[in-house]
Amino acid sequence: MGGKTLFGVDCSGLMQQLYGLVDIQLPRDARQQIDHGRTVHFVSQTQPGDLAFFDNAEGNIVHVGMLLEDQQILHASGEVRIDPLDHNGIYNRQRQKYSHKLRLIKRLLPD
Repeated sequence: MGGKTLFGVDCSGLMQQLYGLVDIQLPRDARQQIDHGRTVHFVSQTQPGDLAFFDNAEGNIVHVGMLLEDQQILHASGEVRIDPLDHNGIYNRQRQKYSHKLRLIKRLLPD
């Protein structure tokens, strides 16, 4: 996690780079990034720039992405992608299934 090299970027590395563009410093790992910002309780209340965090079956944070308009999410999962997000998680249209289970949404930018 927290990867950002010439060979690619992972989810938390992408968020760290994007937030760095607006002078917000984030830790390298999604498990650490979740400790920043204010909780957004409903997907319908998200704003572009909010971070969505996803967990695995054991409850560990394993993925992060940035919300865009119209409940779309920008994330890196093998490649940088834009996918729909709902209260269940990220839906991969190509595979016709959810790829990541939503755990929490945080707002780091001012309202």
